Amino acid sequence: MKKVLRPVHVATLLVVFVAAIAFSASAATTSQSSASAATKPCAFELRIGDVLPFTGDLATYGANLDRAVKLAVTLQNAALKKAGLKGASVKLVGSEDGQTQASASVEAATKLIKANKANVIIGEMASGATIPMAQSVTIPNNVVLISPTASAPQISDLKDKGLVFRAYPSDALQSKVLAATAVEKFGKGATLNVGARNDAFGAALQALFVAEWKKLGGKVGVSISWNPEQANFDSDAAKLVDGNPAGWVILDFPDTFQKFVPSLVRSGKWDASKTLAIEALRNASVLDSIGDPVKGLSGSAGSAAGGPAGKAFVSLWKKTVKDAKPFTGFEGTSFDASMVAFLAAVRGCSAAPAKIKANLRAVSGPPGLKVTFLNLAAGVKAAAAGKDVDYDGAFSPVDFDANGDIGSAVYEIWQYKGTGQIQTLKTITFRG
Repeated sequence: MKKVLRPVHVATLLVVFVAAIAFSASAATTSQSSASAATKPCAFELRIGDVLPFTGDLATYGANLDRAVKLAVTLQNAALKKAGLKGASVKLVGSEDGQTQASASVEAATKLIKANKANVIIGEMASGATIPMAQSVTIPNNVVLISPTASAPQISDLKDKGLVFRAYPSDALQSKVLAATAVEKFGKGATLNVGARNDAFGAALQALFVAEWKKLGGKVGVSISWNPEQANFDSDAAKLVDGNPAGWVILDFPDTFQKFVPSLVRSGKWDASKTLAIEALRNASVLDSIGDPVKGLSGSAGSAAGGPAGKAFVSLWKKTVKDAKPFTGFEGTSFDASMVAFLAAVRGCSAAPAKIKANLRAVSGPPGLKVTFLNLAAGVKAAAAGKDVDYDGAFSPVDFDANGDIGSAVYEIWQYKGTGQIQTLKTITFRG
């Protein structure tokens, strides 16, 4: 017998059917919305400009740091493609010569921002060029500045609107390393003569070292400074070797030091093996050019040993970068500076400096997905979804603090053994 549906049953079925359709449509809409949120449009062109010393006192480093930025940009565009962010790109809009000095760096940064429309400036290496460039150009124009190696302590306290960062540790740490090393080398209570180049870097580190050395019980016989641009250094050398010190601390850059050494040798009193120097002189090719007079020279330097991706970066450099100057170990600083700027732009889905500034700490340290250049595409996907990522660099873990300084650093104590040979005697780690 055929069952006849009553009107009330038909009505009920219609209600259920319509509700099912509505639920299905709602679920589809929710699913599409979730998918859209996970793959939100992320379109920008990050325009990076670098100001590095292709000439001047740090010219031995500038070209390689520029190559490191270019290498980073190549990897960034490849990662964007792999991650599916078709609307985003990175461009190095200019590589300008800061000449290791203020006026040239100010002019270079002005050109990159005004003419080339850079969102981020990587540079300069020298503090004496970085500080005026920041104060005169990048801060007034609200552009992010990340120095690869400027180490003067006063950078930490610049009135910078939160726009100035650096990928190298402050000399507030290096002064402690140098003083502790001097105690080991010369003994507690020894008398040292201290000399430094008269600029933002030299003056600050000299004052910090002298204070730290005295705090540890050391004595200072002579403390002098010199103009890096002067033609002759005989009188400064005579002052530096005056008295009967146990040793010397010299805070200078390669170009000036190469001119200064002959004056020290002529004094007949100076001994390189009783001298401590700094990272700028940790360069075998520079010391080789001077020769036997600097055999035995030692010093401290921020080290790439702190970079979680350091060994992989060296391998990549040797494999892909051709016709460069000899590798120095500082290339990772500009590479890391470019990488964190890039990830900050991705996380904000914008190349606007304000967005980059706001996201730099969120991509440079914990918490979040651990990211190196080796898994950069995964980092791009996470950052584009608004998640924190923890970039681990080629030179350091980065981990920017409230002042825009890196949160941890490794220093090495090095010694020049002769032609082409720089030996690491020990390493010292500082953690934030």
